[in-house]
Amino acid sequence: MQGVFDQLSDFLSCLIIGAVVGLIYDTFFFKKILKRRKRDLLFFMSSTLSTIAVISCLYFINYYTIRWYTFLAIVCGFWLYKNSISFFYKSILRSVNKVLSFTKK
Repeated sequence: MQGVFDQLSDFLSCLIIGAVVGLIYDTFFFKKILKRRKRDLLFFMSSTLSTIAVISCLYFINYYTIRWYTFLAIVCGFWLYKNSISFFYKSILRSVNKVLSFTKK
């Protein structure tokens, strides 16, 4: 049986995992792609990378012990990321994209 502080540290670590999943999602989908094949490929790549990140982090956090608060924390971390940091990260990606497209010309 885990103590309260161990469960709290697991919860906070899973919040970070949720934010990382949101970061991966925004990185792959910050630009709308018109072709369906590229969009499907990007979705597959981001899903695979997110799954690898979640599984490896769960291994290091609590050796794959999945409790109900693990899923709750990952969803809450994703939600917090999307409602707070996502806008700033997307603006950084847009400015980097402008700089890179400016240097190509």
